[in-house]
Amino acid sequence: MARQGAQRRRVVGLPCPGQPKGKASARLGAHHARGLARETLTADRRGGGVTARAQEEAAGGGAPRLLAPAGFGLGVALFLLSRAAGGGVASLADFAADSVPLDAALANGRPSIVEFYADWCSVCKSVAQDSAKIKDRYGEKVNFVMLNVDNPKWAEEMSEYRVDGIPHWEYLDSRGEAKGFVVGNLPKEVLDANASALSRAEDLPYVREIRAASRVGEGGAQESSTAMPRDHG
Repeated sequence: MARQGAQRRRVVGLPCPGQPKGKASARLGAHHARGLARETLTADRRGGGVTARAQEEAAGGGAPRLLAPAGFGLGVALFLLSRAAGGGVASLADFAADSVPLDAALANGRPSIVEFYADWCSVCKSVAQDSAKIKDRYGEKVNFVMLNVDNPKWAEEMSEYRVDGIPHWEYLDSRGEAKGFVVGNLPKEVLDANASALSRAEDLPYVREIRAASRVGEGGAQESSTAMPRDHG
């Protein structure tokens, strides 16, 4: 029995075929690990999304260490995808920043939709996504202009188009002449139909359409619930 136990212990202690012994084994293991680190880094660089560097040796020995890849590239991609899913525009401020300047719109020979708005206007914010989608459809044929009523620069335009509630959309033909306007919290279908007609130089299906809007005047914003019937004339 003792003899069989000794044989069993000797069998367990046998090295695997081809496995180096002692220091040679340790050196080979470290060399193999460094090779894996280099291969991993090369593959990651070919993938185009890794900015981390590989350190082949730790401070205390020959074991390699690969820094964790940064997720910056993935984060940027996800952000752009989320913006695209939301229509390309995230807010009223983004839509305004991406609009066509009034002077340029009046000079390029295209019809224009001029929206009077304010940063504090809750209705303006609520329809911003709809406006962005409409711009995506007709932006190559129609100028989309945004004028902030809190900017005294646009006082003359506000007086000319009699803006007393916002959002106020003024529709101008290719010569800059007014064709009609709508005001307030209007359905997307109304805004889309007007933009479509304007892009084809047709009569607007909805003009002087007024729904709940934010009033413009001294003393700040006030909500108006006054609604007028449709006037297609």
